[in-house]
Amino acid sequence: MNGKWRKIYLAAAGVVFLFAVFMGLWFTGILSFGEKDGENAEETENSQGSPEGWEIVFKGMKFIIPEKGMAGIHESGCMNIRQQDEYIIQIDIEDDTVENLWAHMDSKIQSLTEYGYRIEKEPEWIDRDEQDCFRYVISMEDERGSNLEHTYYEVMLMPADAERRFLAVVRFDGIDIDNLGTKLRDRIYDEALEAVLAMLDQAVPTDQKDDEAGTFWYVEKNLDPNGAYLSEDSILCDDGEWSVTYRLPENSQIVSDDVAGKTYLDTDNKIYIQTSTSHFTWMTAEEMAQHSAESHLSRIHDQGEIEIGGRTFYYYTYSVLEYGKAKMETHYYFHAFCDLGNGDLYFIYGYADDCPMAIDEMYYLDVMDITEINILQK
Repeated sequence: MNGKWRKIYLAAAGVVFLFAVFMGLWFTGILSFGEKDGENAEETENSQGSPEGWEIVFKGMKFIIPEKGMAGIHESGCMNIRQQDEYIIQIDIEDDTVENLWAHMDSKIQSLTEYGYRIEKEPEWIDRDEQDCFRYVISMEDERGSNLEHTYYEVMLMPADAERRFLAVVRFDGIDIDNLGTKLRDRIYDEALEAVLAMLDQAVPTDQKDDEAGTFWYVEKNLDPNGAYLSEDSILCDDGEWSVTYRLPENSQIVSDDVAGKTYLDTDNKIYIQTSTSHFTWMTAEEMAQHSAESHLSRIHDQGEIEIGGRTFYYYTYSVLEYGKAKMETHYYFHAFCDLGNGDLYFIYGYADDCPMAIDEMYYLDVMDITEINILQK
């Protein structure tokens, strides 16, 4: 892995933690942000009647996201979309209007500057057929998990419905904005804004059930150019100083490596396994497992703990029965959490269609048998 891609990977590894902080600031009023599985067929279909992209139901709105990169519903209550190396798009829906926030932007800007954000572009209205939209750009120096001197955010707001607004934050975590000229910066801001607006323009209200937190979509492909199978792999922790090594089921291939973590496909059993780490200092692995299990609407099949290699994993499983016009199938889900020695949490997420093995905790013992390595001391 060359230096450029390592920087991008390390920056991406910190997104989950950083955005959780970012969301917290918004909830407390320093920034300002405002919940879960579904599907159906309504608006936005092509001439063959097929969806034009991933159908994602989030907080009562159906989004059609181009099938590129990855998208997911984060536990913090927002939708993350990564389709470019340079930035990640993060979308929320707030119970307030665009006009109300605009009326209080002076105090909003003051809160941002007091917290340490630098205003890069003052709030400005976007001319879009009399639709009330505006954006601004801010930056933060020495963000945790980022190798950039300043991390830049483009923030855009537009109406979702009569009482709510879309909040979209574009986090430029894979490009050094500081080293770009003014014209190039503005072009990048405008291109990212157009990508966001294209997604929001297609969002429509729906009565479908929200997709659950933790659900994600991605373009499936084996990232190994030789199509090789992996017997073990590792993942970096948020701080970039530690890595976690684990084994994998026989005949596993890596199909995704992004902000959500690493995802593998057990080609024999058609089970997907995702691994990731995050710096949850406010919650232990046991508390995270309990909280996550309670947040699911589906009935929990099994819940417990496993000790392996001197570490304790807390897990729970559930399934979702899906009825379709032509068939009925069951989706199986497994979640496990472990406290790491450096203070991070290690996550395992498994899922499969019509394969009950995916909720057998014994199936994941290899992935639980982990080794922590301090990279800086090697």
